[in-house]
Amino acid sequence: MNQKTQVRIPLTTIVFLTSSPVSGAGRMVLTNESLDFFSRFYAPTNHSSFWNFSLDDELLSRGGSRDAESQKPGMKTLLVVAYSVIIVFSLFGNSMVCHVVLKTKRMHSVTSLFIMNLAIADLMITLLNTPFTLVRFVHSTWVFGKVMCHVSRFAQYCSVHVSVLTLVAIAVNRHQAIIHPMKPRISRERGLVWIIVIWAMASCFSMPHAIYQKLIRFDYGKVRIVCLPSFPPPSDLFWKYLDLTTFFLLYILPLTIISVAYIVIAKKVWSHNTIGDVTLAQSANHRRRKRMTMKMLMLVVAVFAICWFPLNCYVVLLSSKLIKSNNAVYFIFHWFATSSTCYNPFIYCWLNHSFRAELKILPFINRGFVFVCAVEANLKWLVRFHVMRTVIDQISGQC
Repeated sequence: MNQKTQVRIPLTTIVFLTSSPVSGAGRMVLTNESLDFFSRFYAPTNHSSFWNFSLDDELLSRGGSRDAESQKPGMKTLLVVAYSVIIVFSLFGNSMVCHVVLKTKRMHSVTSLFIMNLAIADLMITLLNTPFTLVRFVHSTWVFGKVMCHVSRFAQYCSVHVSVLTLVAIAVNRHQAIIHPMKPRISRERGLVWIIVIWAMASCFSMPHAIYQKLIRFDYGKVRIVCLPSFPPPSDLFWKYLDLTTFFLLYILPLTIISVAYIVIAKKVWSHNTIGDVTLAQSANHRRRKRMTMKMLMLVVAVFAICWFPLNCYVVLLSSKLIKSNNAVYFIFHWFATSSTCYNPFIYCWLNHSFRAELKILPFINRGFVFVCAVEANLKWLVRFHVMRTVIDQISGQC
């Protein structure tokens, strides 16, 4: 099932599978025979471009014009730059998150461990999926072999599942700490157990997608290898219900639980004093810190949900055969989804004072903060000077 399959197809039956189609009088047309062959051959996978490059019957029948367009130098350059930005910012930002959490003892809380787990999941998809997707598009073939065909798909599904389950764990932990403050809080040891369980569950949910992968080799003068899903029969139903189940259990249901938990927490934080407050100043300070933490966590959830929603909807519609695959749409949605890996560090730096303070301690980060502060001070001075100059001009004009 998962072995590489080699297909030798005569040039008389292959039309425009490359990015340089024959034109004019030399244009060849697929015969009914060859169309039937590809229809049967791609029956399980002819619409599957969710995580992998697709060769669908529409592409074949239209002579590969869509693939040719997607391979234009301008499109390649745009995607290389776009994905490179994600990779650089994600590697740098999430590495800093892990460094700060591990280095700072006061940040060894359960919530901080969960945040570091989110960063590790983001690093996983950045290292084991995003670069392979980019190279596959640029070269129009899979060059990483059979093992990485399975690993890359596993990394993307597992990373998404770890992220959403970790967000659920954070919401449950915050709900327990704020709504039931008198009950014992989750210890770091128990938090680590939760993280282990999260990775185990995510791995189990991801295995079906990783196992049913297949390398298919086309040899028609130019060798081309594609990494495609190959589900057991009835493949269409298997793929459809697998994706629907994944979408409901690991996207809709978790985000519903998170939303309900944060709504309850928000009502408590925004309307009640914290137990143990002695003065109004203490109460205001505690509520301000809790609100900032809540804003940070809710923003992380919102970014994740928004970024992954288009790609999740796309795969559900594909597996249900309500739409046909489109490489341009796929790469736009894939880029938007994977871009979620580089936003969280900026959110932490913006809304978490402790994280921002620890970053300033790092030598190379501190120089950056000094530079930014100097620029900000100069800009403020220029704005004030401009306002004063405007006021003086207006007064002079009246006089």
